[in-house]
Amino acid sequence: MKRFRLVTLAMIFLALTAGCASHRVAPENDPAALAALRADLRVVGGETTWVTHGKTYELVGRTRSDLLAAQPALDRAAAFYSQIYPRDSAAWVVATIRRAPAPGKPFVSAAPVPPDTHGARVEIVLFDPKAVEEERKKQEAARPGFGIPGADPAAPAIRAWLSARASRLTGTPARADEARGEVGDPRLLAWPVEMIAAAGNEEVIDNDTKSLAAHAEALIPLERYFMMERPATPEMVAGRRGEGGRGESPPEGRGGGGMGGIGGMGGGRGIGGRGMGGRGGMGGGSRGGSSGGSGARTIPLQGPALFTAESAVLGKYFARVSYEVIGEMIDAQIAGKPIDDVFAKRSLGTVLEVDADWKAWLIRRADVLNRG
Repeated sequence: MKRFRLVTLAMIFLALTAGCASHRVAPENDPAALAALRADLRVVGGETTWVTHGKTYELVGRTRSDLLAAQPALDRAAAFYSQIYPRDSAAWVVATIRRAPAPGKPFVSAAPVPPDTHGARVEIVLFDPKAVEEERKKQEAARPGFGIPGADPAAPAIRAWLSARASRLTGTPARADEARGEVGDPRLLAWPVEMIAAAGNEEVIDNDTKSLAAHAEALIPLERYFMMERPATPEMVAGRRGEGGRGESPPEGRGGGGMGGIGGMGGGRGIGGRGMGGRGGMGGGSRGGSSGGSGARTIPLQGPALFTAESAVLGKYFARVSYEVIGEMIDAQIAGKPIDDVFAKRSLGTVLEVDADWKAWLIRRADVLNRG
């Protein structure tokens, strides 16, 4: 029972997107957005289902609102993926939506998939907004300044796209659950999923820029960032300690519905060939909450929230040079090559030089945003 509650809490945590700090009308509740949605009504096994398409995906939901809740994130991720890999289309995925039941409500399975669809099938879980908000308030009250990190409904599709690319590059197929994006592919590290999921969400990236720059001393050094696992939430760490574990971050590449793969920690896969391992384990974090008028937090981000925010803004930083450099970094790590080789090819300097330049750019960009 205890383990079940930990898993449930973790899933609710991942449901909290950075957009919860905004009071805008959610797309699925916007009558204009619902009217504009292009979707086909299908009957599958006697059940009605709605289907819409994007550049690299087919999205299946029980209602039109389900489609609208997930489609913007998928579109942003697909657009960014095409920018970092302009000469390689993402593998086609069929994403089916399941709404997690509110407390005390019966389980409802994911929308049935039409039999004529083709591609890796991934499942997107949407959570009851009221349950998520109640959990967020409870956690903020228990840990002021820590809050809950966000995630993105597109994450399973992103994991499936990256896993398919790793399979093509290595000539080795992924495990079935990795190919479906249920867990991270161990040939990949944690940061690409976070970076791709955040891409295009400019409001979130701007707010994260301000928050990170306000506490630049807390940034994860890039030499560590590019090799680390996604940090665990405090509840997961405490749960493992209570069960005799070591209180370390979970291996996101296998099991637990993690947000990214961990990749090998040695064998030349490190920065500059040094095999720099490293775990998160820095506690909790939040991308919203306590902030001043500029949008910067008065308490520094930590743990998974820091990792997620840094991933979001780093995507913007590297895109200044070239979107393709991000794809080159991902491919280098899939192949077990050092990222320093990519930086040298692009005349960016060593990882330490890039780290210093990234921090200086972050502070300059935050200053512009704060003055604007």
